[in-house]
Amino acid sequence: MASFSETTIKRRIQETIIRALGIPAPDPSTPLRMGSTPGWDSMGHMTVVLELEKEFGIRFPTHRLPELVDVPSIERTLQGSQETV
Repeated sequence: MASFSETTIKRRIQETIIRALGIPAPDPSTPLRMGSTPGWDSMGHMTVVLELEKEFGIRFPTHRLPELVDVPSIERTLQGSQETV
């Protein structure tokens, strides 16, 4: 079972992606993913990254940007950045 903080982080990531792309909330069974979510193309990706950085008060290393393609990968990267602080 996911902890409260994991659920909260996941929800914040999802809400940030939705806000960044200006899309309606998808069905919960539809994953938010680059290439399959409307507007999340290469340009939309930069918008998503900037909004995530603003939301979480961090800066993603440039070499990590191509990895941030869906909610689970973003969540892993955020958790990794907290461990190295």
